[in-house]
Amino acid sequence: MRYLAIETMSELSDPLREYLRRCGLPEKKLAACTWETRLYHDLRIYGDVAEAYMGVLVDHYQVDLSGFEFDKFFPPEFAGRNMLTRVLLWIVPFAGKAARDQGEYRPLTMSMLDRVIRDKRWVPSE
Repeated sequence: MRYLAIETMSELSDPLREYLRRCGLPEKKLAACTWETRLYHDLRIYGDVAEAYMGVLVDHYQVDLSGFEFDKFFPPEFAGRNMLTRVLLWIVPFAGKAARDQGEYRPLTMSMLDRVIRDKRWVPSE
């Protein structure tokens, strides 16, 4: 089955919608997604959940993610520079949000994910 992602349309492709459903994205959030929607910045997907989303690409869509640098797109589950900081942020959850918000992360958009699913590989944007 061949399909084209037309980035000027607000409606996502069927394969991308299937992927997001498989990952467990609620229908309400899925309905609000556009080609520019970003996993971390807009949907607040990060850490273990983001890792699971990327795992679905590998396991169910046979995508080659070699070269994908996770930490450039997503903060870890418990942000912090060392183990003590991570434990403290785990104990005080609202501090974890503040720590995650301090980082600069590249956007991973729906358009980029659609291309990855279609091409079966990660193509760095730089």
